[in-house]
Amino acid sequence: MAMRKKANRSLILLAVLFVLAACCLYVFPDNWWTRMLLYTTEAGLVGALADLFAVTVLFRHPFGWKWIPHTAIIPRNRDKLIEGVANMVEQQLLSKDLLKDKVSQISLVEIAIAWVDRRPGGMLAEQGWRLVSGLLAKLDLKGLSVVLDEKARKSLSNVNMSPYAGKALKWVMDQGNFQSWLNYVVEFAAVKAADEQTKLVIRELLGKEKEKFVNQGSIFSKWLKKMAVEIAESTNALNLDDATNVLYDDLQRLIDDLRNPQHELRVLIEDMVYQLADHLQNREDVSAAVNEWRDEVIEKISFLPSIEALLGNVRQLLMKGQGMQLVVLEKHSVNHTDIKDLINQFIKSYWDWFKASEETKSWLEQYAQKFVHKMIDTEHAIIGVIVRKTLDSFTEQKLVYFIESKVETDLQRIRLNGAYIGSALGAAFYLLLHGVYEPILRLF
Repeated sequence: MAMRKKANRSLILLAVLFVLAACCLYVFPDNWWTRMLLYTTEAGLVGALADLFAVTVLFRHPFGWKWIPHTAIIPRNRDKLIEGVANMVEQQLLSKDLLKDKVSQISLVEIAIAWVDRRPGGMLAEQGWRLVSGLLAKLDLKGLSVVLDEKARKSLSNVNMSPYAGKALKWVMDQGNFQSWLNYVVEFAAVKAADEQTKLVIRELLGKEKEKFVNQGSIFSKWLKKMAVEIAESTNALNLDDATNVLYDDLQRLIDDLRNPQHELRVLIEDMVYQLADHLQNREDVSAAVNEWRDEVIEKISFLPSIEALLGNVRQLLMKGQGMQLVVLEKHSVNHTDIKDLINQFIKSYWDWFKASEETKSWLEQYAQKFVHKMIDTEHAIIGVIVRKTLDSFTEQKLVYFIESKVETDLQRIRLNGAYIGSALGAAFYLLLHGVYEPILRLF
């Protein structure tokens, strides 16, 4: 605005001086300085008016006269101007290569770390907690449970469990004391066998076997067997009570013998378990049988209720802050603040580790650079779109004002230069004509 005032004042000053020069020439027609003053002010006034017209016609019609050709150049070429500006910004000022070069000169990871570290203490952990809480609040537990159930079933059905079962069984056998486990089994059997009820069970089984023996075969065979049993019982050759006592005593002696870890039956059982572990790992028929059993189990059971209940309990614990009582130790509980502190500590420790790990930061920097470069390649055209939309939203008056305000100082300097240069040229032409050219003509 100040430069505009200077240009306007120079124009007014030249106009006034031109009038004064014309008056002086009328009053003092024979003085050289009056003619030189008129030349100078006339040329300066013409230069100032010409530049004023040139600057004006860029943005509007002079005096609102639309019939004057080649005026209001910018409004009439609005679309070309917008397209040119958009292309210049997109292809030159913010070209792909320039943006990639600028991005490559900075460390995106270090900038992100510095930004996070400038935040208030605990902000990262708090944001992590809010993210977890927000995800849990919006979580569709039923839908997620169905998805997890399907994924679990599919994953288990694709796993050949036989080798893992064999390795697990062998590891348990190698790490544990199999004979001590057998001791528990033997002692449990001894307790059950010492009960008088065991005799009743043996007696009942023998009675059933006798009835089965008697009732098998033809009618004659049945009659013959029945007569033989009755004779044996009458002569005490067949006494189920005595047989029960004998079997019971034999059972007790067998259990006592099995208490010895070196008993052949216990050694045989251990060898068979090792063989089973080896067969699970190496034999295809055993593997096929195990996988068939796996598929049957997966068909019959459902993880859905358990998964849904687990997710529901976790969300209730994290969102509502209610304690979850432990089963083993009732005096202890897990509550909202415990989980929050645990997550916050984990996030803080991981963040400290991340800042200290140059290898991890270097890997992430490469990934970030590739990602940003790919974004520049795929989305670079949006720069031109933004420029076009921004300029298209301008009205004609706003666009003219926007451009004029950016170059107003330079345009007004052009007007000043036109006045100064025009005046200087006018004085120079006067001196050339009357100081050089006219004297030479007089010589001839």
